[in-house]
Amino acid sequence: MKSNQWRSAAQIYRDYNAAENRHDLAGTTALVAADLHVEVNGIPQVASGADDEAAMAILYEIYPDYRREIIRIIDSGDEAAVIWKMAGTPSSSIDGISPLNVEGVSIVTGDGLVLTKASLYADSSALDQALARAREAKRGSK
Repeated sequence: MKSNQWRSAAQIYRDYNAAENRHDLAGTTALVAADLHVEVNGIPQVASGADDEAAMAILYEIYPDYRREIIRIIDSGDEAAVIWKMAGTPSSSIDGISPLNVEGVSIVTGDGLVLTKASLYADSSALDQALARAREAKRGSK
């Protein structure tokens, strides 16, 4: 739901999270910059809106009931700190994947229209497995 009116990073993130929970790839992609930069625990993971869309598609495939709950947001205008919890049950068609039960914090930056940067901090082997699968799928599509 892109708007031409300036919105805080927290407002954009709330809309992104709602689209994410609907498994609405077009909705999430519309709320991130084409050159989105995402780090997980300080390691670059995503370098574009298209990469984010591909990673989310893999998460939805692995965890058909994937959801992220926002626990708390601290709104600071063009930046926001978000405490969240991800949950999901692995698809029965995929072997060796743990249930997703991850709590973490994201620091997100927006430009008033879309999210431009996200730094996620979480301790979870399940999230690492899902991100690794997303990277493998991306390499396989090249």
